[in-house]
Amino acid sequence: MNIRQLKTMVAIAECRTFTEAGHQLGLSHSAVSLHVKALEDELNVVLVDRSVRPPALTDRGRALVSRARRMVGLVDEIRALGSDEQLVGRLEVGVVPSVLVHLLPPALAAIRERHPDMEVGVKVALSGDLANALKAGEIDAAITTEPDTEIDGLRQTAIGSEPLVMIAPADLPPVSFGPQLCEHPFIWFSRKTWAGRQIERRLLDRGLVVNAVAEVESLDAVTAFVRHGLGLSIVPVPLGAPPLPDDIRAVSLGGPGAVRRLTLLERYGSPKSILSHELAARLRRFAQDWEGGGRGLGPSGHIGENRS
Repeated sequence: MNIRQLKTMVAIAECRTFTEAGHQLGLSHSAVSLHVKALEDELNVVLVDRSVRPPALTDRGRALVSRARRMVGLVDEIRALGSDEQLVGRLEVGVVPSVLVHLLPPALAAIRERHPDMEVGVKVALSGDLANALKAGEIDAAITTEPDTEIDGLRQTAIGSEPLVMIAPADLPPVSFGPQLCEHPFIWFSRKTWAGRQIERRLLDRGLVVNAVAEVESLDAVTAFVRHGLGLSIVPVPLGAPPLPDDIRAVSLGGPGAVRRLTLLERYGSPKSILSHELAARLRRFAQDWEGGGRGLGPSGHIGENRS
């Protein structure tokens, strides 16, 4: 068994005929047939059903192709180690929803321009679900809220920090982060999320028991609830996000720990680490540009670019 034979099987899966697969690989029809026959003889299974036209992969053939794609991708990444210029391979990455909207797109665009042969597949889920998917080998890396404690088998790389702020309708008299907060309806950013649990701990540390009227998983939905006067909330300000609307007042919680930290998680010894480190570097660069561009708490208490 060799990598050329595996590449041939992948090409057969992607093309309609042996001839088309041969054109894709620069091989003759007979060479494609010989590669398939050699694999079938070595494995003692039928990989291609030749009784139909055009020949079709058998169940065993499809199972082999699924594994061959991973092997071919790994070989491409190993070859890329010899070049500092171009990265090759596919990275399956999971991200939390807030990263998907603002921070990830410019990072992926920069990677595509710099490394056109590097592919990134994206899965969106909550931090805990992504950590479980990563440990199960379903994804290669994950961009999540920083976990409370180290997770066995997973390495962390810092991406950036997002301030935690209390948000309220702008036409509401100013409310401080204290007992006053408990006098108003409160919208939870879901405590199924790691960030939501961090916010809950922040409130408990201050001895604050809020008057919860709703709990939602989307930061956009929390903002919409607050804009329509349904309550106050505490949320992270996503890295790369535009300023909050003028009809929302945002006030920093202040003090140590009043941030949500984003991190890249990956398995120790991951063969995709060269790709995940490139993604982390791009994300960190955009995060630093955003943080260093004057985007934070302005003098009026608004989040976003400093403004009066």
